[in-house]
Amino acid sequence: MKVCYIWVKDFRNFDNLGLNLSSSSKFYFDNFDNTITKEDIVELPENFFGKSISDVTGIIGKNGSGKSNALELICKILKGGKTFLKTNFIIIIEIAGELICHYYFENRAKPRANFKLKFEEFSGNINPLKVIFFSNVFDDRRNGFDKEVSDISVNNSFKYKPSRSTDFGKQIKFINSKIFKFLDIELPTEVQVKFKTGNNRYNSSMQQRMYGENYDLIIDFQKFFRDRIRDIKPHNKFVNLFRFNYFFEIFELLSKSHRNGYSGFDVFLQNFNKFLEEIYNFKYTEEITEKLILFLENELVKINPEEFNLFDEDFSIKTNRGNFGLIKKQINFIKELKELPISLELQYSPEGARNRTLDNFIFDYSNKSKNYINEFIHLFEKSTFLDINWLGISSGQKAYLNLFSSIYDELKYTRQENLLLCIDEGDLYLHPKWQIEFFDKLLKVLPTIYLGRIQLVLTSHSPFLLSDLPKQNITILDREFNNSTIDGIRLKTNTFGGNLYDLYSEPFFLGNKRTSDFAYDKIKILIESAESKLLSSTEKKELLKLSDLLGDEIIQFRINKLLQDD
Repeated sequence: MKVCYIWVKDFRNFDNLGLNLSSSSKFYFDNFDNTITKEDIVELPENFFGKSISDVTGIIGKNGSGKSNALELICKILKGGKTFLKTNFIIIIEIAGELICHYYFENRAKPRANFKLKFEEFSGNINPLKVIFFSNVFDDRRNGFDKEVSDISVNNSFKYKPSRSTDFGKQIKFINSKIFKFLDIELPTEVQVKFKTGNNRYNSSMQQRMYGENYDLIIDFQKFFRDRIRDIKPHNKFVNLFRFNYFFEIFELLSKSHRNGYSGFDVFLQNFNKFLEEIYNFKYTEEITEKLILFLENELVKINPEEFNLFDEDFSIKTNRGNFGLIKKQINFIKELKELPISLELQYSPEGARNRTLDNFIFDYSNKSKNYINEFIHLFEKSTFLDINWLGISSGQKAYLNLFSSIYDELKYTRQENLLLCIDEGDLYLHPKWQIEFFDKLLKVLPTIYLGRIQLVLTSHSPFLLSDLPKQNITILDREFNNSTIDGIRLKTNTFGGNLYDLYSEPFFLGNKRTSDFAYDKIKILIESAESKLLSSTEKKELLKLSDLLGDEIIQFRINKLLQDD
């Protein structure tokens, strides 16, 4: 199945918008006489983008032209169109060579066509089709898609549900999959674990609410602990900080559950107070944190399973909805931290001072350590007392990992036969070298992740995507055009394999500009000054210095000649 054409009467900044998503045929809807026409295009060579890729569309335009709105429209109209769009619209799809028009019109007859086209009134969703939306843009935008649209955007990762993997957890799984090698980028070599201890996680009012009348007692213990670990070796510091912070994470979750009506928290606090009276007698810090975890383990088994419905969602998930499956594994892992392999290359790198110190630990991610680190990530990726991230990789490498690991995580259990993947500014923030490789890597990696038919819709304001696409695969957005769009087949230039500067100089990018505004103003002043006949030798010398900086040899030659002739 392939989505070929979408028309909508009005949507945000668009009016009477038609989007062609097929490279072999172009469709046009005349809203005045209610007629759809079709223009056939010479098809691309067979399997031009690969056997699994049914088609590719690049939506190109300046900033503010509506590229993101166009992608959101595609997702909203295909899944839950009648819910999200209170306007007339048309969707043309192709299934096994047959063209089908799904339409939603209010108070008017169904559209007509001058070619063979089956008409069906839109029922709610286009199937069988998996729709994924990814945006690399981090802003406050809330897309509000139907639940059948998988939004794996950067924005969406900051509001993930506790039941879902974190970005780093997805990346670890992707790196350790057979798919990663097809991405052909360097394996990250270092992992940073950052503890958010005490005052770095909560302000005093939050702590008072959690600890209640035990506030002073618990705060004194926390200060005592921080003093004890200040000067110990990195290996021991990591182990003890881990135990300490894990204990107080569970403490926080029990406190939240108490506010929901969980009765056992009062008994837990009483027992903890007794425990604190004894803990100052222990000589070694390791002994203190060992006892802390044992105390926690003993208290958790006392919880009445009938009260699990009172627990916070985070805690319910940690306890696997009641059987403590995950939490038992976490505690067992923490107990074994004492035997942290010496082969784990560990560096300690604190940030900040006194109570605001952030404890950073850096591990080598190598063959010796990765199994241990993978288990650690699997068990604790959703824990709130630590941040886990890669260290020493470029923003481009991180962007690649984020995109492909998110797609891999979303598609690994998908059973739909067809995929429409919408990527908004996927090459944003990438170094030009990575931008050049971006589309090629998409085409190589996606078929290894997903075995069905793949249709891509990409937005960009970069000429690199233009040079990868024949002009029949391009739609240009600009409010100066009729209906805000023009199909690439109307371009005079063949875009595929085109010269990047020539593509950039098209009207929808730079127009006739050959330099940036700052350089243009400098050159203009330089030429005007060189043409003046009233220059001192000092002024000429300064102008020649500026001329030597020019990259355009023709302009440089002209200026030097003017100065020498004077």
